[in-house]
Amino acid sequence: MPTHTHHSIPLVLPPANCFTVLVIDDMLPNRMLLGKFLKNAGYAVFEATNGIEALDLLRDKVIRPDLVITDVEMPVMDGITLIEQIRYLDSSIATVPIITASGNADEQMRREALQAGTDVFLTKPFDLRVLQKEIAGLLKARRRAARQLSCDSSLETQNRVETDTGLRVEK
Repeated sequence: MPTHTHHSIPLVLPPANCFTVLVIDDMLPNRMLLGKFLKNAGYAVFEATNGIEALDLLRDKVIRPDLVITDVEMPVMDGITLIEQIRYLDSSIATVPIITASGNADEQMRREALQAGTDVFLTKPFDLRVLQKEIAGLLKARRRAARQLSCDSSLETQNRVETDTGLRVEK
């Protein structure tokens, strides 16, 4: 049986009805715990060990996660800088919900993370049921916002057609 290196394994795309989560943490045990929890809950999970790795995945459009969970204190690029950088990416990824977590959290770190653009800040260790509730709330809000944007775009298109043609489209 041939052996395969990690880099030769093809990227598996998640099913269309599956949410994807990008987990960024420099500690392997944390990534493993979160990954197992999220996979058991039905999410497709991608991992990065620091902010630079995560940004490369996002900038190169290797993945388009529905949610990001990041640690704060990591080598190379910390979580707060990562959040700031994500918020400056193209609009489709800049609005991704972000959950930030830290084991050495204090009020200033929480404020910095929120100012950088995180949606939820958790202190490690956190209750996985709390995490699950936060994830569900963020994904539901994002889905609702996407639907509203879709409705607004449809109305804008209809109004443009009516204005450009002078015709009124009846519903």
